Amino acid sequence: MQAAYLFGVKDLRFVETNPALMGADDVRVEVAQTGICGTDIHIYQGMALGPASSEPRPFGHEFSGRVAEIGGAVRGFRVGDRVTAVPSTPCGTCSLCRSGRASVCQNRVGLRGGSWAASIVVPAQNLFHLPDEVSDALGAATEPMACAVRAVERAGIVPGDRVCVVGAGPIGLFVTAVAKASGASRVIVSEPKAYRRELAKRVGADDVIDPASTDPAEAVRDLTDGLGAEVVIEAVGMPRTIEQAATFAAPGATILVIGVPDAASRVSFPGQDFYAKEITI
Repeated sequence: MQAAYLFGVKDLRFVETNPALMGADDVRVEVAQTGICGTDIHIYQGMALGPASSEPRPFGHEFSGRVAEIGGAVRGFRVGDRVTAVPSTPCGTCSLCRSGRASVCQNRVGLRGGSWAASIVVPAQNLFHLPDEVSDALGAATEPMACAVRAVERAGIVPGDRVCVVGAGPIGLFVTAVAKASGASRVIVSEPKAYRRELAKRVGADDVIDPASTDPAEAVRDLTDGLGAEVVIEAVGMPRTIEQAATFAAPGATILVIGVPDAASRVSFPGQDFYAKEITI
């Protein structure tokens, strides 16, 4: 079958490859729809997310499809089931998993290949059934939506919080919708692109700011009784936007970074602000 592999910076090729071998706990899924993650684009352009590798890497991890083959030990799935998957799941046995920090497990179980292909082999523990009312296209967006849900849960948004979202790309838009659905009294989105600001308003933003034409920190304070936002979620991953997020925070606020920075990037903060304002990052 043909599958997409990245051989180097901006060197993405579709190559003929044999489907991955299946284990007893695996499921083969025929891909119906697959997404392009923002991180895929960053890696294609040369972003470093970890140790460099000389091996071609399969691409694609946001997808939906139908079960085509089932390993002998798999229970709960049948051929023809509509499914989606998470790219990796915690091992469940390490000290991080056993202490309730499974989201940062260092021994995660991943996909057997990429979803930019006709089929992909997936450990059954990574699979989820799709309800009939969820389309294949929406099913392929389950994983990025889950990232937004995790961000909002991790940030501890409670009803009445004023939330500022930095960046209205796909993840920032998902975060905006989830924050509003979680009871945020006001969601402010800072985004330089006009069409994305319009999308942010459509999915729940109460206010949008163009940081290219106004002082965004001053605008956030004007919209929050001079205090700033109780929760700031950065969804860009650039050092300057992470630094900017700190200027939007109210005393006692939480700042959460869900944007993906390059491994080599560094961020600078005025340290006393975090002491004086009791900021949680």
